[in-house]
Amino acid sequence: MTAQVVSDVQSDAFLKVESHGIDPIPGAERKGTARDVGLLWVAAFANFASLITGGLLISFGLGTLESILAVAVGSVASAVVHGLLSTAGPRFGATQVVAARRTFGMRGAYPGAFFTLFLAVGWFAVDCVIAAQALLQLGRLAGLPSGSLLSASALLVVVAISVLVAVYGHQTIQVFEKYGALVFIAFCALLFVALLPRMRWTLGATVAGTDHVAAWVLGTSVIFALVASWFSFASDYSRYLPVRTSVRSVTGWVGGGTAVSMFLFGALGVLVASIEPKQAGDLLGLIGGQAPALIVVPFLLFVAVGEIWANYLDVYTAGLSGLALNLRMRRWTAALLLGGLGGVLAYFAMFISNFKDQYTNFLLVTYLWVPSWAAVVLVDLFILRRRQAGPGLVSWRAVAAWLVGVAVAVPFVDSTLWQSPLAVNVLHNTDISGYVGALVGGVVYLVLGRRA
Repeated sequence: MTAQVVSDVQSDAFLKVESHGIDPIPGAERKGTARDVGLLWVAAFANFASLITGGLLISFGLGTLESILAVAVGSVASAVVHGLLSTAGPRFGATQVVAARRTFGMRGAYPGAFFTLFLAVGWFAVDCVIAAQALLQLGRLAGLPSGSLLSASALLVVVAISVLVAVYGHQTIQVFEKYGALVFIAFCALLFVALLPRMRWTLGATVAGTDHVAAWVLGTSVIFALVASWFSFASDYSRYLPVRTSVRSVTGWVGGGTAVSMFLFGALGVLVASIEPKQAGDLLGLIGGQAPALIVVPFLLFVAVGEIWANYLDVYTAGLSGLALNLRMRRWTAALLLGGLGGVLAYFAMFISNFKDQYTNFLLVTYLWVPSWAAVVLVDLFILRRRQAGPGLVSWRAVAAWLVGVAVAVPFVDSTLWQSPLAVNVLHNTDISGYVGALVGGVVYLVLGRRA
């Protein structure tokens, strides 16, 4: 595996500020292979957030092996969509929300850009909190006094480093992601070996009957939601690929890298949580109490580093989404500004609210709007095959299909933000809003689009 450390194209070179914003990437500046982008997405899911999400399945009352199966189903289903969305990059040379203008229209794509901005800033806050918590654990092991000063200092360090790399842009992120992921994977392998004797592979479910089925479906939904929260980021990182890059290659490498990484790290989260199911919502504390100190210290360090690595993608896409909403500034300036906003949200999540609840709600809010949006884009891209510059200011058919998908999905929502009677009383506290939204949004747009 080789890395393109220094690009011949100075508009996007390692440790040089990328000059492109949301303008289409010219053919002469296209570079790399689908494998490079696939490895970047391996890196994106090679972090502690994937472990946390896998651990949630044990907290739902599922057993170990059935949780791992749910992780596999959610990973593969969402990775296929992610891979297909990434094909817009080489086809149009544009970011995902800009490419979506061909489906929704120039102004019709604004809501998607806004929600993507929300997602990117929200993920930045989540990853900052996880990284800061890991640094706090290290500080306590080193004997530093606990308190708000140490917590705030850890958070400030994480925010500053995360924003700095994202300011440089695409090529710098790609190099850092690729090699950072290899180190994180190595330490997770060590963690697996160290905790293997304590993992409870035969742990059974604590729920039964229809509640058991509902918990399993919810498990697939949470995994799907984690990957789905990246759907509107997809072609931001494939837009530099040459136009000749095949759909099969992009879908295979990006989808395969996403599925394998999400499955391995989600399954590891399940196995770690199985050691002590009552601590499934606090994997960091569980690992700190169960693993040998020789493993815990470097692992905590690389949890922090791994989340910072993931933050590069968040801040970069936030800046691009801001430009798509007509922020009048350079890409790196937008990244800097929105990274600061994410730091403020991270402070709120870390010091004021319950992080576990906020993280779960964040995944489910994402799960409400993204699948329907992605389904409409994919129907347009692969079935209706729109090739014109765009349908004008607003494609009411596409927007209507998206909104119908979201509206029909709402009754299937089950979160601490809102529990629909259907989800609670009929579906036994499971949330399938994402699946419903994708199916309905895609079918409605297919019907409306063909009539047009």
